[in-house]
Amino acid sequence: NVGGRTLDPDWKEKKIRKYTYFHSWGELRTLYGLAENREQVEKAREIILFEGCKSVLLADTYGIHNTGALLTSHLNPNQMKILIELGCRVVFALDKDVVIRNDYNIKRLKQFVNVEYIWDRDDLLGEKDSPIDKGKEVWDRLYEGRLSWR
Repeated sequence: NVGGRTLDPDWKEKKIRKYTYFHSWGELRTLYGLAENREQVEKAREIILFEGCKSVLLADTYGIHNTGALLTSHLNPNQMKILIELGCRVVFALDKDVVIRNDYNIKRLKQFVNVEYIWDRDDLLGEKDSPIDKGKEVWDRLYEGRLSWR
């Protein structure tokens, strides 16, 4: 998988994609950061999933190494298969504006592994913020208050 991002500031008005991923036929078949963080994911028996690679890198600076990124706001079937094979708890830490309960593949995933998610009930984040964007203290508070989806 190879990714790219447009530099055109008018990408929305021109209806072009902000991000593009080049890969084999079908949907994205990777979780960003998993190759580098697999050992820590297996040791923790948990993977924390963000939307973007920036969040994985930021978490790494805080000493959180059991992370990966979907590279989008939803889980696709290929990524779901990777998570089932990992067999560990999955914590979704997607941007504030994403409601994971609306994601069909996350609903399916919870049949195979424990699924938890970050919910900003105290309004600590801006509309498009990732749960890791406001610093380690805010992240720790959000992570400790994560919810289980059974």
